Amino acid sequence: MGKKIVFLDRDGVINKLVERDGRHVSPRTFKDFEILPGVPDAIRVLRDAGYEVVVVTNQPDISRGLMRLEELGLMHTLVSALGVNQIRVCPHSDEDHCTCRKPKPGLLAEYLEDVDEFVSELWMVGDMQSDLEAGRSVRARVIMISAHGTGVNSDAQKTEESLLGAVMYITAH
Repeated sequence: MGKKIVFLDRDGVINKLVERDGRHVSPRTFKDFEILPGVPDAIRVLRDAGYEVVVVTNQPDISRGLMRLEELGLMHTLVSALGVNQIRVCPHSDEDHCTCRKPKPGLLAEYLEDVDEFVSELWMVGDMQSDLEAGRSVRARVIMISAHGTGVNSDAQKTEESLLGAVMYITAH
């Protein structure tokens, strides 16, 4: 049958974005980190349906010196407690020219290289075009979360307003 994997972006999919300088952006501190409603249930549904759940997140504020690793660690302790299988982080900014920063597929491809069996189903859920591009690069089916209007012109297979909506679509297909 094969392994089933769902890659999830973090900010805007699992946790709320914060408003800074008039824009919705990633939180930099644990005190600003808040899991979105329905996310614990969504991850539980995926796990119960036999999916591996892997968080893939760009965190450029690390390399920019705007976020402390300790804060990121606290955030990811909370995300891990939701039952995800793994969290993969790109700490680089665009200027670093790495291979792991989405839309490049490095984070996803590295995970898939470690999978020791046939992958029968592969999804990427994100709230930005860069998430979808990374997913498409590894031949994942893609779903856009459009809570902040980011997915209005998306070419995703499906657009949903929440992770729980996306998960209901994934498990039905």
